[in-house]
Amino acid sequence: MRSGNDGLTTRTGPDVAVLCDFDGTIVPCETIGEIYRQFAAPSCWEFVQRWIRGEISTQEELQACFGTIRASRGEMESLLTTIPIDAAFPQFLGFCQEQGYRFAIVSDGLGWCIDYILRQYGIDDVTVYANEIHFEPEGFRFSFPWYHPESPMRGVSKSAIVRRYQVEGCRVVFIGDGLSDTDAVKVADVVYAREKLLEYCRKRGIQAVGFSDFSELLAKWAIP
Repeated sequence: MRSGNDGLTTRTGPDVAVLCDFDGTIVPCETIGEIYRQFAAPSCWEFVQRWIRGEISTQEELQACFGTIRASRGEMESLLTTIPIDAAFPQFLGFCQEQGYRFAIVSDGLGWCIDYILRQYGIDDVTVYANEIHFEPEGFRFSFPWYHPESPMRGVSKSAIVRRYQVEGCRVVFIGDGLSDTDAVKVADVVYAREKLLEYCRKRGIQAVGFSDFSELLAKWAIP
């Protein structure tokens, strides 16, 4: 899996960039939430609710919740093998490649989860912007290479990444579903949204195309 740097600084791409959320968009669930349900202590959910309310950051939530986990990497990866991707996502990814769009996954989750799940489907050449987990003898360590102070409560500033592509001359299409995507839709040029993100856009007058899955998204796709 290519790191996020690969999409921005080493090449001049076409003028359309498609940036896509992962949890709840490419997969039907929150992958970290599934790990918490299976392996974290019940006290973890207090931190999750505080994150939802905006009281603590992604960094604080990850560190607090994984601090209660005693499972091995292998045990957690066994759980990840059970998480499916949207059946039409490979087709959509191929469409983007055929059109010459720059495609990247932008997630406030963990790159390890994303890479592991996509490899189960033979997808291993996608740029990913995400938080990183490091498995060390003394436990879990996290790093946040895509943090930006304009999004202080997020490990990954999706709005800052959108702007970086725009600075390079790209028209940015953003695809997402939830809370961590709200900053991005305020600055993206085109938005495809589902569920809570679509509701958020409608309440705030942000123009967005609704979709339920990637099959419908492909059917609704218009040239950005």
